Amino acid sequence: MAKSKLRRLKIGDNNFLWTVKALYLPRTDVTADYPVQVKFTAFLESYKTTALHIHFKTSSTVAGNWLTSGIGEVNLHLPSFARLLIVGGMEQGWQARYQTLNIENGLPILRRAGYNIKDE
Repeated sequence: MAKSKLRRLKIGDNNFLWTVKALYLPRTDVTADYPVQVKFTAFLESYKTTALHIHFKTSSTVAGNWLTSGIGEVNLHLPSFARLLIVGGMEQGWQARYQTLNIENGLPILRRAGYNIKDE
């Protein structure tokens, strides 16, 4: 059996499952490295079809992605950031039992939490 990449997080009485994936984007130049889009996905346990999807488009590459590498103060692989993003999704209207929410730019959620994030 393959190891599950989903992680569990309890917020209040609710159990959420979440994951972070780095996706390669097409190169704009043959000599350039592949840019990355990071995708955070969370859903209430047993409600996989009504997930929260938050995208982070950065100018970083896979080798030096500051959102997931642990360089600096942000690391989306940590449960504290998963909690921050789930609560941020709820503040933007996500109802985990009833609807999917797709947020194209998650950087403002990090900024509102007090992180000094520049526009990418």
